Amino acid sequence: MERSAFAGSRIRERRVALGLRQAEVALRAGISGSYLNLIEHNRRRIGGKVLLNIAAALEVEPGTLAQGAEKRLLTSLRDAAIARPDVEVDLSKTEDFADRFTDWAHLISAQQSQIASLQQTVSSLSDRLAHDPFLSEALHEVLSTVSAIRSTASILAEPGEMDQNWQRRFQTNVFQDSIRLATASQSLADYLDGDSDRVLDTLSPLDELDSLLAKHSYHFAGLETLPDWSDAVADALLAEVSAAAKILGMAYFRQYWNDAQSFRLPKLLALVAELGLDPVRIARETELSLPLIFRRLASLPPDPSRPAVGLMVCDSSGGLLFKQPCDDFQAPRVGSACARWPLYGALTQIGVAARHQVLHSGRPGNLAAQNLFDTFSVAERVTSASFEGVPVLRSTMLILRSEKPTSDQSLPIGSTCRLCNIQACPARREPSIFADGF
Repeated sequence: MERSAFAGSRIRERRVALGLRQAEVALRAGISGSYLNLIEHNRRRIGGKVLLNIAAALEVEPGTLAQGAEKRLLTSLRDAAIARPDVEVDLSKTEDFADRFTDWAHLISAQQSQIASLQQTVSSLSDRLAHDPFLSEALHEVLSTVSAIRSTASILAEPGEMDQNWQRRFQTNVFQDSIRLATASQSLADYLDGDSDRVLDTLSPLDELDSLLAKHSYHFAGLETLPDWSDAVADALLAEVSAAAKILGMAYFRQYWNDAQSFRLPKLLALVAELGLDPVRIARETELSLPLIFRRLASLPPDPSRPAVGLMVCDSSGGLLFKQPCDDFQAPRVGSACARWPLYGALTQIGVAARHQVLHSGRPGNLAAQNLFDTFSVAERVTSASFEGVPVLRSTMLILRSEKPTSDQSLPIGSTCRLCNIQACPARREPSIFADGF
């Protein structure tokens, strides 16, 4: 049944919530009470002026009555339900619940977003503990000093008499190690305390650039309309990043501007409105390269009505050069990404485009979350092949949320082995931190 057919139920729920009688609402809307009764029992379709009048009488937007809960809210509710397989939830009633208890639905959605954010924080902190050189060195200093103190103290605690010279020597060692421990602990505490509000601070120039691009939603209107390239525009955008990140950013913005010149935003928006986010159909229409189309689709201006778009780029070493997440499809902050990503498979066939539907493990302990994504990937030579040197290869992957399974052979993947709950994976390189139900 079409969602608009439930408008009557939403009208009734809204009227009851406001404590209004049918006759009162019918009078305000300029219709008979019997007609409103038929509408509320979904026996009459509603639209046009009648819908506008009833919406005004109930002090609500007409679209809320006609369409009910928005698609994004329903998706969030379903994700929240699927994330807890131990709790039985009838997913077929999601829409009815969201329409009848909109406030509660938004609360659940907000909590689900917070849970996802906290899980991302856990993964980032895990990566930081593993890769932050200062933390690694400071923790090593603390642990080694504690071990030294414990060893010396155990000697002093042994029964029997000890030579006074040796006793003084051991006591001096304990005292000096205690000073080392206090200094190392204070240094670690100062570092963490001073960084407490920036737990997810950047670890590399690439992270700095990623953070900057995310703040602008990967769209830069000033570059879209810039007639001639100007370093000054890019410098202004990169004013607050480090010198190393500025070098990466300058190259990114130059590429962005070149892409915008080759594929103008008005034409891009028109084709997306006509063909949707289908890079293959857009490529046939424009005869432009797929990597360029992938980048342009990922740089579309934010639009809540349009599905999220993700983009990953790597070179032949497997290192991620660019990572724009798509909902739950996240790239690891540091370290190696999932070896099963089609992004890497494309490097085995240069110039051959491939489309896959993947099942992302998403949240810990929840492979059944149906985090389905469509990926479009292709690899290209950045430098021409020659006998004088090794050609530079680059692979690009566009990521789109998939509405429904297209086959029974979806490829199960994760973000990185340490944060993946797929147990029997032939590409697993190390155990997951969620293996014990963390």
